[in-house]
Amino acid sequence: MFAGLDLDLWGVHRSAVAAAIGAHNAALAETAAVELSLTTGVAQLYYSMQASYQMLDLLEQTRDVIDYAVKAHQSKVAHGLEAQVPFHGARAQILAVDKQIAAVKGQITETRESLRALIGAGASDMPEIKPVALPRVQTGIPATLSYELLARRPDLQAMRWYVQASLDQVDSARALFYPSFDIKAFFGLDAIHLDTLFKKTSRQFNFIPGLKLPLFDGGRLNANLEGTRAASNMMIERYNQSVLNAVRDVAVNGTRLQTLNDEREMQAEHVEATRFTQRAAEAAYQRGLTSRLQATEARLPVLAEEMSLLMLDSRRVIQSIQLMKSLGGGYQAAPVVEKK
Repeated sequence: MFAGLDLDLWGVHRSAVAAAIGAHNAALAETAAVELSLTTGVAQLYYSMQASYQMLDLLEQTRDVIDYAVKAHQSKVAHGLEAQVPFHGARAQILAVDKQIAAVKGQITETRESLRALIGAGASDMPEIKPVALPRVQTGIPATLSYELLARRPDLQAMRWYVQASLDQVDSARALFYPSFDIKAFFGLDAIHLDTLFKKTSRQFNFIPGLKLPLFDGGRLNANLEGTRAASNMMIERYNQSVLNAVRDVAVNGTRLQTLNDEREMQAEHVEATRFTQRAAEAAYQRGLTSRLQATEARLPVLAEEMSLLMLDSRRVIQSIQLMKSLGGGYQAAPVVEKK
């Protein structure tokens, strides 16, 4: 048996293999991009649900305060100490809060179902989600947004690998212009034949077993090379646009998060101001300078401002998740192996 040795002196096969590896890595990066979108969606739904739990707690506290007011006004009306207007006003408030509570409970159910569908859990497989505090949000974005940060984005990595594959395809198409031959095909030729081998005419070259001179098929190869180059240039253009879009994505999400952080600081001051008023009302009640009803109702502005603060915190968490997604979410790409 004779061993065949097809020399790849010009890198035809090497470039083709490199292009295939690039396409494979691009597919892996695209899979990571889908996984990133999935985990981002799960995180956003989960923390939206946690925010709803906290909103429900604040609404129930509000209802307790108003319920006390309803009973206090009802007692005054029964003793002829007050007209019925405050009583009915408090009743209207408690009905409005009950409506909000029902809406939030419905929202929790809808979010749970959306989360169940996203993770593919069955009706009986969905784990119980207990209320937890919202996570602390990091403020802003890094002072310098280098490509090393954006390089974690799997969508950019997929585009980069497609570009790498297209460049390797260009190399492979270019290498097709060079001759190829199989050494085994020359084993049967004696010295005389080998001596006269390259004295043949150009039309006879491609009829020599194991020898191929594609220079005489230049028209088709040129068309193939130009088409491959055009596809590669188009892929490079798409990659450049993807990088610009990624930079814009990070900048927009970072700016939105910073705006929410600023709003949160101002809202926290509002909460503190209402708490000061509540503490003052409680102190006045302890000294006998005001009624218990007035001291209790002083909690309502605090709860209202805390709800506004909660909504801002929820938006900040969701926006920070979106920012992490735009930065790649910690995805690590496969290294580029330099061709030798």
